[in-house]
Amino acid sequence: MQENGTNLFHILYHRLLGERPDLGARQFIKHLSWIGISFALAKVISSLVNIAAGRMLGPQEYGKINVLVAAGAAISPFLVAGLGNSVVKYGVIKEDRDRVFTTAGAVFLGLVLLIVPVTLLFRASLCLFFGIDAKMLFLALAYAVSTTSFLMASSMQQASGSFPGRGWSEIAFSALLAAGFFLGVHFLGRVYQAMAYAYIAAFGGLALFWLLRIGRATTFSLLNKEQFLRMSEYGIYSFGGGLASFFIFNVQGLILNACRSPREVGIYAAYYTATFGIAGYLGYAVNTVLFPKASASTNRRRLWELAAKGWAYLAPASVLLFMAAEAAVLSLMGKHQYGMDARLMFLFALCSTLLLAQSSLSQIMVSGGLKASRLALLLSWGAGTLNFTSCLLLIPRWGIAGAALAFILTYSLILLWMWRARDSYLEPEN
Repeated sequence: MQENGTNLFHILYHRLLGERPDLGARQFIKHLSWIGISFALAKVISSLVNIAAGRMLGPQEYGKINVLVAAGAAISPFLVAGLGNSVVKYGVIKEDRDRVFTTAGAVFLGLVLLIVPVTLLFRASLCLFFGIDAKMLFLALAYAVSTTSFLMASSMQQASGSFPGRGWSEIAFSALLAAGFFLGVHFLGRVYQAMAYAYIAAFGGLALFWLLRIGRATTFSLLNKEQFLRMSEYGIYSFGGGLASFFIFNVQGLILNACRSPREVGIYAAYYTATFGIAGYLGYAVNTVLFPKASASTNRRRLWELAAKGWAYLAPASVLLFMAAEAAVLSLMGKHQYGMDARLMFLFALCSTLLLAQSSLSQIMVSGGLKASRLALLLSWGAGTLNFTSCLLLIPRWGIAGAALAFILTYSLILLWMWRARDSYLEPEN
């Protein structure tokens, strides 16, 4: 790990960026190294828990978990209202941090106190809309409150520069999820509620621990009107992106449940775990480095061209890698329960490859200025609307394959649009 007293990560930094890391960059590398290790360990643990859940519960009950999470994901944006990104952006300024944390916490608490009773008041209509019963809606609401609370705590940790705590939170979450699930199976049996309570306990317990700890270290004071409006305006973009994310990644389970059966939702969830779960983590890891690099670059067009050429070469290998991951996950979950359909494996592997390619290329395009932030929202809503419409048309006829085809169609068209529009967004803004 050492070469002439220089850390290997510093050598990689020099090779990638063409310069030696300064003190700030060395701190960044240190934090990123720990975040990468801790997140990877947490991802391995949580993936094994999901594989165990798929094997022990079977497609029928495992599918219900996906439906519950989808319903919770629909409620979550209204609880957090884009506050997570706003806390990170404005809370990094030490002089404003206490005011940002206090204001965001007060708004979040107010939204929870508003949305929870409204959800319960209109539970009959929401149950009909989501295609679930009242008990699952209540669990979905609890899931939404616990996940958004965890998001708020994590955002405050990031704003404070508490990266060691952030990493340990991810590891602790995965460990609590594992313990909660197996305890749930022991006391409740092999039912979806075992996983639901495990999620709620893990997210909610850690959120409560960190929010209380952060609260004790915060001097309570509110932002002034101008600061609050600025933070709120920024949060609107994140709120829109959160809603769009639901229409991209969560509607499939709800539509499959409404048009087909919970069993098919479970099979879909197994393929999703083996592909999108991995792709999402890889995308996060790549974009953590790529976004600041693109933001600082004076030649984003060149960076785009390199990324596009890279994906042209890497795409076939990426598809094969995801198919291998699917084979491993489906074997562990039980081929007798979930099958191993080569057509579905290829479609989902292609989905994940397109997701990674679009994610990295869009990071380069949206890394500059206000015009780029509008583009990010436009891309999110364009993808969300197109995917939702495609799912409504394709899933009733082709089931799980229709869900994959909808995503392939969505991201193929988004990539094509990005390619045609790249000249307008890769030039430096005046």
